[in-house]
Amino acid sequence: MRLHVHEIRLTDHDIWRSAREAIPVQPGVLVELTAGGRSGFGEASAFMTDRYNSSLDALHASLRSVAGVLRELPADDPEGAWSVLAPLLADSPFALAALDVAAHDLAARLADVPLWRRLGADEPEELHSSYSIGLDEPDVMVRKLLDRPGWSAYKVKLAAPGDLHILKALREHTDAPFFVDGNCGWEPDATAAALGAMAELGVTLLEQPFPRESWAAAKALKEMSPIPVYADESITGPHDLDACAQAFHGVNLKLMKAGGVTPALRMLRAARAAGLGTMLGCMPESSAGVSATAHLGPFVDHLDADSIALLAVDTGTGILLDGTGRITLPSAAGTGFVPEYRGPAFTVRPAAVGQAGWDGDELSVHRDGTALASVRIRRRPVPGRAPADTVRQLDVLPAPSADPATAEELAALVRGAVTRAVADGADTVWLRTGHDGIREACRATGFHALPGSAGHDGGSADDGDGPDGGSDLDGGRPGDGTLPDGHGPSSLMLWKADRPA
Repeated sequence: MRLHVHEIRLTDHDIWRSAREAIPVQPGVLVELTAGGRSGFGEASAFMTDRYNSSLDALHASLRSVAGVLRELPADDPEGAWSVLAPLLADSPFALAALDVAAHDLAARLADVPLWRRLGADEPEELHSSYSIGLDEPDVMVRKLLDRPGWSAYKVKLAAPGDLHILKALREHTDAPFFVDGNCGWEPDATAAALGAMAELGVTLLEQPFPRESWAAAKALKEMSPIPVYADESITGPHDLDACAQAFHGVNLKLMKAGGVTPALRMLRAARAAGLGTMLGCMPESSAGVSATAHLGPFVDHLDADSIALLAVDTGTGILLDGTGRITLPSAAGTGFVPEYRGPAFTVRPAAVGQAGWDGDELSVHRDGTALASVRIRRRPVPGRAPADTVRQLDVLPAPSADPATAEELAALVRGAVTRAVADGADTVWLRTGHDGIREACRATGFHALPGSAGHDGGSADDGDGPDGGSDLDGGRPGDGTLPDGHGPSSLMLWKADRPA
């Protein structure tokens, strides 16, 4: 399987708020695996980055680390691929999940069947999602409900269990059940005091009121609560199931946290065997990820797959949610997701959709759909060295835009180009850079400037950046003094796979 990684940037209609955080914009990556002329897609969000090792830099580094392994894995055995990848990505569950979802999607597309059928599920009927109402001022939360009337259930984020006035205000406008999510932010005594009133207000499910480590408090709540209590942050893998069976009535799994479709199915079956209720939810993600989640709907009691209904900017099309939260799965093979590369969600993508070649792949960085700069990835040896198939050169080119790319956007472009080169078999990437913006973008991506690379006199604006203060190359290298655009002294910069990236 061949790996392609595209950077994305999602925005909601409203800033998403819970008891834990506020999310104005959600960056992430769309992972694409190709084989046999078909593509499968998965997604990883740069969300709760410290806990899940999911910053954009970390996601790219994890995906690069297994790119060579992926090239050798068959496209018709995603479960087998997961067993190979899981030990290699043990500290990167989101990257593992994106690859596993993409592999399942690809295998189903190659078999020309929908994903649910390949997974052995009965044909889905009457799948419904709850609708999430993020934490906000009470009148804003009521407005969100009124904007989406008629859903089968509403998941309500509350900062504290005593915020019953919010539930009362919402109850005036719907008879649907409420699922209330505390996002680890509640106190045990206050929660116990509010249980009766919550039940009277139609709360039928309570999700993760306490922090993950509060197992004793969770067990005590389970014993007293008239409302089923579901784990979310407390369930991160199969090793948590025994503890969750003692402390909760059910579990809410997310494909991204679980590490993909393969482990999620195993966990759902184990949860059912342990007598736990089951829910599948979603992280801040687009149609690429949510469409895969919906195909697992026949395996669970509840679906919370509404994140696409909250989006102002999506990565493409997949499942459909009607005005009541009813889910319609695409009739196409796999998950049915179709990317819209030219849409505003894509920040780093192929400059030409569908473009791939032996020499000359090109990526571009975009802001709100407008190209700001591009980079061409070419098979060129490092100056002064013999040609090698594992070496790529980058040519960074500005686009004709009135608003130039920022340092962060240039770094994203270079980061994506390195991952693209590594996925194609490179272990060394180099370029000449002629101005500070490109140099800083390269440094942010793990490049090192090589001493003596600016011109024939051996001077360089970036001397001494090498890991040991010397050149990585044997002998001297001819320099070009300045780049043709006249931006100033050029520097030869090098990325190698054995360096942090």
